[in-house]
Amino acid sequence: MAVSTRSTGETMRAPGPSAAAPSAAPVAGGAAGVVSASLPVVAVDGSLSAPPYRQIVDAVLAGVASGSLARGDRLPPVRALAAELGVAPGTVARAYKELEAHGTIRTRGRAGTFVAASADARADAAHQAVRRCLDTLLERLGYTPDEAVELVRRDAAARA
Repeated sequence: MAVSTRSTGETMRAPGPSAAAPSAAPVAGGAAGVVSASLPVVAVDGSLSAPPYRQIVDAVLAGVASGSLARGDRLPPVRALAAELGVAPGTVARAYKELEAHGTIRTRGRAGTFVAASADARADAAHQAVRRCLDTLLERLGYTPDEAVELVRRDAAARA
């Protein structure tokens, strides 16, 4: 399943059984922190005063508000995200519980945890349509990302 990673429309595969190791990378403000490989909008920085669960909550909320995370996007399992970020599973579980209470995410048992809300329903619908189109162009028809973008530009210009 493809997961939107940035508002640029880039996608990546949902995490499999082997989660990537945590990576130290610059986070907000230039400090070094741990960024999730499967959910790049989430980073934990030990030098901040906010507890790690709050940083996870805030990052997911910001991802939804910016469009980096859209309705229906699958979040990594609690244990996988905890391992990537180098925090206890209870920390991620607490963040997910708060996000669920807020209505931002929904857990569907063994099916996983998904983004349930968005900042803009119209943008959500457009994002989902683009993902379906890209799945067809890239995976079924074998276009490269650059070719797909050019095809969309030409067709959009023809409609203008």
